[in-house]
Amino acid sequence: MASRCPECAGKMTYNPDLKCMVCNSCGLSLNRFELDNYWQKIRNQNLDNLDESERKKKRKKDWLDWYAKSKDDKQKY
Repeated sequence: MASRCPECAGKMTYNPDLKCMVCNSCGLSLNRFELDNYWQKIRNQNLDNLDESERKKKRKKDWLDWYAKSKDDKQKY
């Protein structure tokens, strides 16, 4: 069984003596539960970053829409 290390993206292999997944590159060792939780945390952070990026794009679009309006339309805002 092989997996990718959440720290360095190196190949992780199962070590039966430690009963953990061990990174062949950086030496990080995690049991399967810890590894799954680590990756879930990373996925959640990536989703949060994506949400923030989408909010910034929407604010920029809203501002550009407002900027493109006539002076009278801006005063109604």
